[in-house]
Amino acid sequence: MQQEFFQQLRKAISHERLEAYQARSNADSELLLAAHYAQNIALSESLYPAFQAIEIALRNSVHDTIAAACKSEAWFEARFNILLPQELDAIEKARATLRRGNKDATPGRIMAELNFGFWTSLFDLRYEQRLWPLHLKTVLPYIPKTIRTRKIISSRMNRIRRLRNRVFHHEPIWYWQDLQQQHFEILEAIGWVNSSMKSFILTIDRFDNVISHGYRFYEDRLGQIESC
Repeated sequence: MQQEFFQQLRKAISHERLEAYQARSNADSELLLAAHYAQNIALSESLYPAFQAIEIALRNSVHDTIAAACKSEAWFEARFNILLPQELDAIEKARATLRRGNKDATPGRIMAELNFGFWTSLFDLRYEQRLWPLHLKTVLPYIPKTIRTRKIISSRMNRIRRLRNRVFHHEPIWYWQDLQQQHFEILEAIGWVNSSMKSFILTIDRFDNVISHGYRFYEDRLGQIESC
């Protein structure tokens, strides 16, 4: 029976996690609560291609640009005096992770090991004179000149990072009123870095379709479940 299904579902998800959905939705049934939970999963899934694209495109563009300027793939080494202690620590942690996996700590592997937070941190005010604005045009060749500033780019990338972290930590986003705007901003940022990557991701991206469903789409599908 459906009652048993929802009891088992609540056990799997946990009462505490569902409380966050209850507080936002005021759902008057387990069915509605589960529908919001399903909607959140679908929205999070639909954002993954854009998150992957901005992270990879930005990482490679920053790496390629600074490596060319330093004439070294290992531009992140302390001897180049570019990175500050916090980011140097992240480099060392990346090396340690690779060593634990019995992998050579090549520059490419180290770059891939670093998280999105590392790359967004390079646009902090701390790096204004160390990296920017000298390399902004090369790292983001398609951003309009009128907004090509470290401050604007930092704000955009950190906004993306906050949504990304929320999604990757399985937190609720379904109730955010500006999700469509944030999705647009991620795609726009991808285009700032690499217009071909943006065109590529648009062939995969289905966020608009998913958000148009609303929670009723999942309510109808869950309502057809008769037993577990």
